[in-house]
Amino acid sequence: MLKALREKYSHKKTGWSNETAERIEAYAASEQSVYEEQKLVEEQQNHLLYSEMEKYLYTIHPSFLLNAGVARALHNRLLARSQGKFSISLHVTSEMRLALDFYNTDLSIFIRLLEKKGYSIKNREEQFMAVLLNMLSENNYRMFLDRYDDFADAEDSLEAAIYAYLELVDNRNKFESGRMDFLNKYLINKGLLSSSYTKRKLIKLIKSFEKEFKEDFKMNKLEKRMRGIS
Repeated sequence: MLKALREKYSHKKTGWSNETAERIEAYAASEQSVYEEQKLVEEQQNHLLYSEMEKYLYTIHPSFLLNAGVARALHNRLLARSQGKFSISLHVTSEMRLALDFYNTDLSIFIRLLEKKGYSIKNREEQFMAVLLNMLSENNYRMFLDRYDDFADAEDSLEAAIYAYLELVDNRNKFESGRMDFLNKYLINKGLLSSSYTKRKLIKLIKSFEKEFKEDFKMNKLEKRMRGIS
């Protein structure tokens, strides 16, 4: 009798083990199915965002977003939008004002168009900003490279490349966000700056360089004014 009970228990135990294995297998299959569905959704969302962003940035070039403060303010506005918040700060910086003006007059319309086509920006604000800024920076680089050409020779020093840039650019725009983003990338690509060099450091470097060669710049500008006068 004891042997029969043991056999019966062993048979039930085997059945329980099989049922447990089947449940684990079913759960794993279900999880895999959910993962595959989520992956497909993300791929579709990413494709939609990239394709539409490329077309959008063909129509507008908001280079001021390449300023870290402006980009941060815009990111915060997108988060507030997703959270349904419309709070008004009493301390609005110039960066915040630029970002808000751009959002209200143009970007919000683009986002609504994206949503109409099936894109959901909620919980994707960081990704949205990354795609926007990366594409904008790439477009900006190509635009200024076409405008200024390859102004630094392979054997040029960092000082010579900066001097060449200052000779090309209008004095009022030399520190404009788009130009600084371009110059920083250009000098990194030339191997004259490390890849971790920031635009803020570059601005400080240019200012110290201008101070050191102030008289040379003045003479060159005067020479340009007098050029062509017989």
